[in-house]
Amino acid sequence: MDKQKEAGEVDVAPPPYTATDTSAQPPLNDSEAPSYTAAPEGGSSEIGAIAGVSNRFPLSFNAYFEKKIMSKLFYLGEHAETPLYAVTMHSGWTTKPLLEMHSGPKDSDPIMATVGYESWFSTGKRTIIKIFPDIAGLSTSAEESSSGSSSGSDSASGPAVAVKTFDMIQRYKWTRSWHELSIEVGIGKDVRQENFEWRRTQGEEVKELDSSGEGWKLVRLEGTATGKNSTSDGKEVVAVWSVNGGWSMTKFCKFQFLGSGATGVLGDTFAIVALISGLKIRYAEYLQNTASNAAGVATA
Repeated sequence: MDKQKEAGEVDVAPPPYTATDTSAQPPLNDSEAPSYTAAPEGGSSEIGAIAGVSNRFPLSFNAYFEKKIMSKLFYLGEHAETPLYAVTMHSGWTTKPLLEMHSGPKDSDPIMATVGYESWFSTGKRTIIKIFPDIAGLSTSAEESSSGSSSGSDSASGPAVAVKTFDMIQRYKWTRSWHELSIEVGIGKDVRQENFEWRRTQGEEVKELDSSGEGWKLVRLEGTATGKNSTSDGKEVVAVWSVNGGWSMTKFCKFQFLGSGATGVLGDTFAIVALISGLKIRYAEYLQNTASNAAGVATA
């Protein structure tokens, strides 16, 4: 039976692929993310924690800019006062990636993942995502990871380090744009590649995060889905992020895992790639919007 399209949803099946940049309003709103219950360390997951991915992330959390002038950091967490992870921002005009996600709440913590353009002079169509190994027992510093010295080859400081790399490609058709990527999913020996798309949405899944109802959702292209967390073309929504519609000057965006993305069955790598790819889209929109506002002020 055909699934009826939800009100406000704009995610028709994607047409043939080409690419463009997108823009969005600056981050606002200061409401809290939904609460969650973390799983006990070393035990099975509880309701609200992501099972199967080391309980690394809560199901839903916010991104907050640091309350310092000219800061290059924002933080991920349920509340601004209790950050879980620090994210270092860069301009995109250097050899550094756009974002570097640290494994803890300080920028001195080792880097867990990076995301940036293929090269500083590229058109921005291709995004490179790098996932670094589990930081437990590794001596790789944030500076080393940032400079790209963790390459997978042997070094004087230790054995080979395997860095996982994924591409995200921006596509567009007329006024529509989306981002497609292939992510490693699964746990243990049951690991495979699956295709996903970030699609812009004003549907119910994003309105539940913020009443402004503007953001993007990550769609799992394998298989079919029905019900609340599904698209009009019968695919599952596994993550969503929203801009903020209130008056906060520090809250950057809100993020939530949904469906199989919230159960942990898709694995650690999926969770990290889903998160940092979504943050990259939001940050790129923020940079574009900031530049547009500055240009408007200059010509006023």
